[in-house]
Amino acid sequence: MHTAFPAHRPALATTSAAWVRLILNGAAQSGMSPEPLLKSAGIAREVLDDPGARVSQQQVTLLWQAVSAAYPGDDLALICGRGFQPEQAPVISYALRSSASVKEAVERLLRFHKLIGEALNLRVTAKRGGLLIRIEPQQPVPALSQQTALVAMAGMIRWLLSEDQPPLQATMQCSLPTQPQAWADWFGCPPHFAAAENSLYFPAEVLQRAVPSRLPDAVRHERAARQALLQLREQNAAAHIRYWIEQALQLGEPDREWVAGCLGVSVSTLQRRLRLHGQTFRQLLEETRREVALRLLREGVALNDIALRLGYQEQSTFQRAFRQWFSVSPGRWRRDVTRLSD
Repeated sequence: MHTAFPAHRPALATTSAAWVRLILNGAAQSGMSPEPLLKSAGIAREVLDDPGARVSQQQVTLLWQAVSAAYPGDDLALICGRGFQPEQAPVISYALRSSASVKEAVERLLRFHKLIGEALNLRVTAKRGGLLIRIEPQQPVPALSQQTALVAMAGMIRWLLSEDQPPLQATMQCSLPTQPQAWADWFGCPPHFAAAENSLYFPAEVLQRAVPSRLPDAVRHERAARQALLQLREQNAAAHIRYWIEQALQLGEPDREWVAGCLGVSVSTLQRRLRLHGQTFRQLLEETRREVALRLLREGVALNDIALRLGYQEQSTFQRAFRQWFSVSPGRWRRDVTRLSD
């Protein structure tokens, strides 16, 4: 295979299922049913029952779009963000609550916030004798997601201290809402809207405050968070391999050399990463084909086009493979899924 795509890694950020539940809980408070929203975003219901599950940023973006399209107000981020409970992300919340001070907790949050979501970055800097916390996107992210994260951050500081600790200043990039007082009540100060950034500014003395009801065994909680972050990075490595296999499928049968080149690694490094996940290249290729086939069938793509997208020259070859995978024809599978969703 000689044709090549640009050799760079795509943005494959994922978000904790806890954040998806947060969005859905806010939507439910606003009178929306979760099932149509999940369907619009392509998120399986059972994902929400798995505490360690991750959802792609693309799906989270689709979910935000579906929720905002169904909600006429401009306080959706406030409704969703106020519902954030750190206990819903137990690994990171235990690490924070085992900190000796707010400063130590913030340092841990900087290290481990990717466990909640990878698409948003957290920046903490000293400014004019205070502490500036900024929410910044790592890739294109809905404005609602950034606003919700800022609202949740204010709640997290309050949770850490077990008391109200209003920021000296809150800034938001969104325009002035119809009910600004509701936002001021939550933050404890009137936010500056239509600002250049989404940020919270706290007095420096907050950093020195002890964390009340500190959890014991800080080393164990720190180790658990580190292990979770390592597992996330390993998942990301597998996701990148899957991505390039899917791209290569459209050009024919992918080979290890081509995929390794797109990842910027040697074939031996690619093989080593696959062994870490207990897979061979052939197994991951077939697994990727199965997942892509199901996705395209749900999207209503013609069988002949699906065959080509999977690297098969003939539709009949795809149909035989599908029967081997699922013991049913692709046409029958699509009819059954369509009937169940009606």
